[in-house]
Parts: sequence; structure tokens; C-alpha cells
Amino acid sequence: MRLLCVALGHKPDKSRIWNDNVDFRAPCFRCGTPMLRDARKTWRAFDHGSDASPHRKLHRHDKAERL
Repeated sequence: MRLLCVALGHKPDKSRIWNDNVDFRAPCFRCGTPMLRDARKTWRAFDHGSDASPHRKLHRHDKAERL
């Protein structure tokens, strides 16, 4: 995590937002941390423990890496 993210918080990369069938997701613009927009319409870091769901689609780049 970069120092700017520690000081100011993560910032979603608005040009790379995608829908995973549950929430909107994007990487952090500064450090690349996966983020999601939750039901309150606020962006936060994606927590693989609590946010994982079988209903979520993989990103197209993730699919390509697994083939």
C-alpha cells in the first residue's frame, strides 16, 4: 500500500470500474488494491473473507489468467 493511500485512503480508478453481478468494483488508482462500492454507495477495499460470494463474476482479465 502506498503512503498516499495510508494518509488519504484508497481512490477507485474510475476508468476501470466493472460490475461483478453483486457490486461495482475497481482497483485503487494509486496502489491497485481491489475495491468495491457497497450498498451505501461508498468505496472501500474488497475483503476476500467477508465479501466473497458465489454470485460474483470474475473480471475478464482474471478469467484469461486461469485458462
